[in-house]
Amino acid sequence: MKAVVLRSFGEAGNLKMEDVPVPTPGRGEVLLRVHACGVCYHDVINRRGNLPRTSVPAILGHEAAGEVVAVGPDTPGWKTGDRAATLQRLSCGTCALCRSGRNSLCKTDNRFFGEELPGGYSQFMVAPVAGLGRVPASLPWEEAATVCCTTGTAVHTLRTRGKVRAGETVLITGASGGVGMSAVQLAKLDGARVIAVTSGEAKVQPLRDAGADEVILSRGLDFASEVRKRTKGQGVDLAVEIVGSVTFDQTLKSLTPGGRLVVVGNLESGIVQVNPGLVIVKELEIIGAYATNQAELDEALRLTATGGVRQFVTDKVPLAEAARAHFRLENREVAGRLVLVPPQA
Repeated sequence: MKAVVLRSFGEAGNLKMEDVPVPTPGRGEVLLRVHACGVCYHDVINRRGNLPRTSVPAILGHEAAGEVVAVGPDTPGWKTGDRAATLQRLSCGTCALCRSGRNSLCKTDNRFFGEELPGGYSQFMVAPVAGLGRVPASLPWEEAATVCCTTGTAVHTLRTRGKVRAGETVLITGASGGVGMSAVQLAKLDGARVIAVTSGEAKVQPLRDAGADEVILSRGLDFASEVRKRTKGQGVDLAVEIVGSVTFDQTLKSLTPGGRLVVVGNLESGIVQVNPGLVIVKELEIIGAYATNQAELDEALRLTATGGVRQFVTDKVPLAEAARAHFRLENREVAGRLVLVPPQA
């Protein structure tokens, strides 16, 4: 089969198409014919060598959707022809954390597609069924591939961790990416006023089209004073930090007293300094958000299938152009999601 293989960490050009053996599913696993695989900034960070659990050679890609073409032994409930999409990471489902609904924190089985598990930059991939959701027949493959990491992450970030409430004002940084576009729509769907931040002028209108009430164009990403201006000096109730270290300080300063900051991305893998006094006197909450669980994926697929949240697939590109897709993402040329399409023959 054809697969894009990363044999050394570094630049996008290290992603090269190769011929590799078709894998065989084991107990509790299925073999998927991959119809589409999203390209996420997590993949860029992974390709650079900044994720310690990945070793090379590696097949990246945690946003895969495809058709079951073989079922491993002792794998009830799945058959050939079933449509499936991947979670980012697995969980055991039985430990204390999983039983309490904190599957993202499972330590018993926390494998991640594209890291410990070969991912979707390939024609075929083996997937444990504990890491799959069922894709409605009405969803195009390219949309199904992006749902978990975009809308699923938005559900986890806004509802599960941020506990967004109708009438609140929500700030979203890095809003023009796949997660950001879904977060804008979901926050609006849940009755919030949405302020989106972007550094690119071409991304302003897509954010308005997605439902943002206010879009702040901030090329230097020094937006806190503008946020306070647009909230009449009050600040925002909830902030979704997708960019991470680069914007963290400005986002923290944008919060109203008692505000909540949910950190879900750190694109440059940097560190930040926090003034504890600001957190104390304003009683701010800083909350981490990691990965979508099974129930959140099912809800994200439902939201997408019923039109509650739209997937912004900017472009579908052949699998062989994975390196170019990474280059476009790194250079901020993309609003929404790029999707790789493997050859089907």
